[in-house]
Amino acid sequence: MLPLIVGHANALDLLLSARKVTSDEAMRMGLVNRVYPADTLLENTMAYVRDLVDYVSPRAMAVIKRQLYEVPFQTLAEAVTYANHEMALSIRSEDFREGVAHFVERRPPRFSGK
Repeated sequence: MLPLIVGHANALDLLLSARKVTSDEAMRMGLVNRVYPADTLLENTMAYVRDLVDYVSPRAMAVIKRQLYEVPFQTLAEAVTYANHEMALSIRSEDFREGVAHFVERRPPRFSGK
């Protein structure tokens, strides 16, 4: 997975040298996508997690993660077929209906993960 995240050259460098990298370098190579000062790390991490818990359907999150992890091993045709299948299932899910309802009713979502 590392070469897919940071590129082949960076992966080789990190794995062969086992050197420590700075937060700025980790950000530049795509190893991390956010950097916070140590004294606000927990606060910012918890705010991000809270946002995911409050506003993202657990079902949708699982589908997205599964697709991202499987796509490197699929052809384009397989990935499109799988994505279309998941979209059809998603549209019929409880979480999809709740997502529409919370938007229309202007209230926080209450996702079930189903």
